[in-house]
This record gives sequence, C-alpha cells and structure tokens, in this order.
Amino acid sequence: MTNRHFSSAPVTLLVAGAASPAPCLPAGRPPGRLDAGAVTAALARTATRAWQPPGPRGAGRLPEYLLVELNRVYEGDALRAALRAVAPEAGEDLLWERTVDGPDGPDGLDRLLTDLGHDLDTGPRLRAVLVGDRRGGPRRLFLGIAAGPPGRAADLLDELREALAHPPEPVTVPTSALQREMLRQVAGRSDHDGRHVEQLSWNWHGPLDTARFTAAWQSVFDHETVLRAAFDWDDPGDPWMVLHERAVPDVVRHPHDAVDWDDLLEADRRRGFDLRRPALLRATLLDAGPAGDDEGPVTRVLLTYHHAMLDGWSVRLLLQSFYRAYLTGGVLPGGERRPDVRDHARWLGAQGTEPARQFWAGRPAATAVLPLAPDPDRRGSGRARRRLTPYEAIRLRGWAATWGAGESSALQAAWALLLYRAAQSRTPRRSARAVRVGFAVTVSGRGIPLDGVDRLPGALRNPLPISVRVHPSTTVPQLLAALRDGVFDLAGYEWVSPGQAHHWSATPRGQRPHSLVVLEHQPTAPHHLRLETDLAAHGIHVESPVPSGTFTSYPITLAAHYDPAGGLVLTTTHDRALLADQDAAELLSQSALLLRTFPDLPSGIGTTEVLRSTLAGHPTPRPGAGVRPEAGPGVRAPDADPGEDGPAVRLEVLRRAGHPDAGWVLLLPPPDAPHTRYPAAARGWPGPQALGVLRPAAAAPPPPRAYRPVLAPLLESAAPVALVAAPGSGLIACELARLGPPGSAPLVVLLPDPAGPADLAALAPLLDGGFARPPGAAP
Repeated sequence: MTNRHFSSAPVTLLVAGAASPAPCLPAGRPPGRLDAGAVTAALARTATRAWQPPGPRGAGRLPEYLLVELNRVYEGDALRAALRAVAPEAGEDLLWERTVDGPDGPDGLDRLLTDLGHDLDTGPRLRAVLVGDRRGGPRRLFLGIAAGPPGRAADLLDELREALAHPPEPVTVPTSALQREMLRQVAGRSDHDGRHVEQLSWNWHGPLDTARFTAAWQSVFDHETVLRAAFDWDDPGDPWMVLHERAVPDVVRHPHDAVDWDDLLEADRRRGFDLRRPALLRATLLDAGPAGDDEGPVTRVLLTYHHAMLDGWSVRLLLQSFYRAYLTGGVLPGGERRPDVRDHARWLGAQGTEPARQFWAGRPAATAVLPLAPDPDRRGSGRARRRLTPYEAIRLRGWAATWGAGESSALQAAWALLLYRAAQSRTPRRSARAVRVGFAVTVSGRGIPLDGVDRLPGALRNPLPISVRVHPSTTVPQLLAALRDGVFDLAGYEWVSPGQAHHWSATPRGQRPHSLVVLEHQPTAPHHLRLETDLAAHGIHVESPVPSGTFTSYPITLAAHYDPAGGLVLTTTHDRALLADQDAAELLSQSALLLRTFPDLPSGIGTTEVLRSTLAGHPTPRPGAGVRPEAGPGVRAPDADPGEDGPAVRLEVLRRAGHPDAGWVLLLPPPDAPHTRYPAAARGWPGPQALGVLRPAAAAPPPPRAYRPVLAPLLESAAPVALVAAPGSGLIACELARLGPPGSAPLVVLLPDPAGPADLAALAPLLDGGFARPPGAAP
C-alpha cells in the first residue's frame, strides 16, 4: 500500500498504486445510496491515465485499483452471494478470508492488501477480502475493484449494497433425532466440559508444508457439505442445519516447546466449538523435537471435531481425501460428494416410526444397570487407560472368532459380567440368580439402505441400549452369542436415537443405561498401499490416528481402539459427579483383566465361577439405587453405607488355583500383622487351592458385614472355602463362617502365630478330599 486514510464514514476509499493521497467519502451520516459522483471524482483524481483492461504483469503501466473498506461486516455466505450477483461472469470464489497475527496486524494487513492489488491487476475485476485477527477482534471487510470507468465502479458498489440488503435465504436441512439430543445437552452451556468433542492425533514424519496442508483441507471443505454446515435454533430443542457455501479450516501450527502436548489436548478439548458457525473440525500442528530417525522432522497432528456433526468413521474418510489433496498440491479434483447430509436427512424423513416403536416395545427391559454414587462435591470429567499387548489382542480376537463373534462382543461380555457382579453384590444374603443387565453399544448407522452411505461423512454413529440375561450358570461363549445376536437385531433400526429407543421401550422411566461400550473401527481406504507409496515418494510417513476418548452423555464410557503397534487400548471417560475416579479405574482394570483371561477359561464354566476365579479380591462398583434382581422385581437392596469411602476389606491373591474346582484357602491375619508376613510364607504352598489374604483396609477390625462383598461370591460357589485364622482372629473367622449358605459353612482352621511356610504346608493334606473337616478344627 502506498497511501491509506481512514474516516468515520461507513464506506472508506483506499487507493493503492497511485501517487496522490487517497481521498475518502465524506464523513457523517451514511447516505441511503452511495454517492456515485464522489466515487467518480475520487477515481478521476487518483487515476494516472485512462483506464485500460487489466493485462499481463509488466505491461508498462502502474497497477491501478480501488479498495473500499466496508465498516459493516457481513457473514461470508451473504458476501459470496452478493458478489456473485454483482459479477456473475466471474467463475471463481470472489471472497478471501484471511487471518493476520495480532502483534503484526498493520504490517500483515498491508501485505495482504498489496497481494489483493496484484491479484486485481492480473485477475478478476472484483475481489473482496475478510480479514480477522488471531486475537479474536472484529473482522474487517475490504472490497477491491480493478481500475476502470469511474461510473462503473460506483455502480458496482451500489449494486453490492443492494445485494447485501436482500440476501438469499440460507439452505437449511432438518437435524436427526440423535443430533437434537446431543445439542440439547451442550447448547448454551458454559460447563459443557468438552462433551461430545473428540480428538484424533498422530505423528507426521517428514516435511509438512503449512500452506499446502491448509490448502488441502480447504479443498476438502469445498467438496464436503458437512464441513460447511452449522446449527441454528430458536429453541435448542428444535435446531436445524444451515449449509454455508464456504467455510475456512482453522489450522494453527505451534513451534517446538511452545506448548506442552497434554496441556494442548486439554485446552483444545475444553475450547469446544461455536455450533452456530461452520467448520466443526479444526487442525493443530505441533513441531516435535529433532528427529532421531531417518524419516526427517516429526510433527504432531491433532484433529478436533464435534460428534453432533461428525463421527470417527467420517473423520477418517475425510482424512483420506485430505491426503489425496495434499499429494496433488492442495487441490482435490471433482465436485461435491454425494450422497451428503441432505440425502441422509431426506432418507430419515421418509422413515415411518411405527415398525421401530413395535421393535423397541418388544425388547426385554434391563433390570440392572451400572450402579452410581452421585456426589455434588466432585466436579469435572475423568479419564483412565489400560492396554492389552498385541499378543493379548490377537489371542482375544482369535478366541472370539472361534465362537463366531468379534472382539466387540468380547468387550461387551466383559462389561456385562461386571454389571452382573455389581447387581449380585447388592443382595449378598440371597443365592445367586439371573439378572438382565443393560448398557448401551454403538452401531455404525451405515447399515441403512442408502446408496453410498458407507462413504458418507456425518453424525451417523449411534449409541443404542441393549440388555442381556446373565445367569450364574451362563458360560462366556453363551454370553458372546447372546450379545452378538442382540447387536444384529439392532441393525434394522440403527437410525433410531437413544432417546426414541428409551421412550418406546418397556424399560421403566429413569432406568436408562448408565454406561456405553464402544469399539472404534475405521473404514478401509481404497488404494491404501498406493496412498502410502505416494506419500513415501514425498518423504512422508504418517501413523494411524489415535482417538483420545470422548466425554459422552453417559456417566461412564468404555472405548477400545487398536494402536499403531496392534495393541488394544481401553479408555474410560466418566462424569466425576456420578462416579468416583477410583471406581471408574477399578472397572477399567477389571475389564482388561477379564479380556486377558477369556482365552484361557474352560468353555463350560459358568458366570459365578468365572468371576470367582478371575476377580476375587477386586472390589465391586459402589452400589447405586434402583437395581433389582430379575427373579424378584419387588425387591430393593439396601443402599450403600453413606460413610463408606471404598472397600473395607480386600482379597490379596497370593497363589492362583491349580484348577477351577480346587477351592480357596483364605488367611485372616491379626490386626498388627505386617503386610510382608504371608506373601513370604506362601512361597512353599504345595496345595492346588488358591491362597489369599483377607486384609482390612483400616487398622481397626471391621465388622463381619464388611467382609460380605468379597466373601459372598466365594461362599455361594460350589468350590470349598477354608478360613485360616491366627490367634486373635478366631472369633471373626467363626462369624464369617456364618455368612455362607446354611449347610455349607466354610471350614475354620486356627494356626499358631507367626505362621511359617511349614505351618501352611501342613494344611495341604488336611484340606484334601474337598476340605474334609479334620479333628480339632473349629465348627
């Protein structure tokens, strides 16, 4: 820019490429119509010679153009529509949207407007640029007109104002029931805590050109309607989608050590999205340290998106398009993808609800869901993670396949067992009975009869409730089959939202699933090997994206995905106000333990034995309200002790059983016994029985009822149990023996103190034959 002058007028003339000062339209009240005479005079005073059509750069004339700053900023779609109405012959996008750095705003603006002048010198007759500030200040609009007859420039401005005053109606699309339910949970809330915001991250090895990266995403945005869509509503319960003609991707790059990666993830998730503006997907780049391999520099890439507009399958589809655009210099060939969100909305609108109502009304209702422990003093969301090694993941997948199921069914089976265990712990005095447990599972939403739906990006993945009957004699393969078939039954109604399913089902009101189980899948990339080869030709290697875990509307979500090494990563995200961190972490640990154990279990053992042999010593989730056994619908278990902060007694397993029917030998240490006493003495244990220590959490002896959550599953099983007490613990041992079912009380044995390896070894022959009670043993 050579000259600039600003005024308080609604329209300011800025002239570049001229030697004289740039004039302004008169300040004061904005005229109802632009003064064509003033514009004509301004052009006449600044033109260095008669106007000629723009020619090639270097044609021997000064660049001449008019810049007008409009002090009212319009939305991008309205501007584009007005520019096309004024210059319909221009077959390109006439609006730039640019961002300048805050500290370098004036200089960055000068450079940007100079580039605009160069573009007008050799390009279109008309061009607008909408300039924003990274600090979040107001955006400024500049209109550039290539020099020409002064009257024509004034007419263009006048026509533009008229077009802006009468913008076209926006294109709107009805939202799905799933989208409406998600928006009701987050719209207008400042404490959304990143709910329904998902993140994918991976390492980019090799050179990464930020401008090319941004241009490639811009090309994807131009091809994908869903990336140019936003939400609007008069009432958050009745929103609609607005399809914008253009949206600009938000791409930010941070230098190495500018920000900690974990802090960046957390801040980015909590930032959320303005759901009324398009581009509900953004990218953040963080340069890593110097590369230690031969693959060149490393950049960490973070994609953040909102589940109300996109699901994980969709983002991986978009990522494939992005890589193709990056390889072709930032340009993606072809037009808009179809089908898109408009076609999906049209398909949904044609579906009748009566068959779906009948299907859900006929589904059996869950009688037990995950118990919760609400606490208003706990705030925010928590996250925990465990991992199965690639070897363990392969074993689990192969084992599930032998029973005609997948690893998703195995994950659901593990969760169902934990819910069954929690329900049984509520009624320790009753014998084990059948319970129908309920939780939610995700379906892809792409099993509908819509051509091309498997390649359609949108919010299609759907959490739906499922229930399964678990009996003490139910085997894990039977549980796998029941869950697999239950998910297959949902395939015809993947488009039904969880709220609709709950409303139409026989589940009692308020008995919604408290947990969600997810196994992340990703679409198969066509020509995947070719894509990797093409990237490698540019010195680029990209890893598989890894999800960080979404905070959903469920109190706890268990999600599983495969990492680049082939390990199965389990992640729980939970609402701390409904579930304590230690309870969520324990559920995750027990899920991982069950998945590791499944391939080694004999196929014929029942649920009770599986839980007894695998989870003995692990506490059950804290009881909540509303759980009732299937056989006794009127029975309500007593609530948990409000003062209890965790399990009062834990079972510490020293040696596992040699076979499932071997039984248990449980040691009761005196109150002052050190923790190192029995583990050392157990080294010489010769028996096939499992050996464990019932260890109180506090120094003061707990009452007998505090042992019930740990002992109940063992005493009610068919395997024998022996309680071995040291001096000072005999009385509590006899009290605990009375907790067992009548007629099958456990054996109680008194040992000298301290008990050494020889004393424990002497027990083995006494316990042979099914724990036949030896002479002198306590009754």
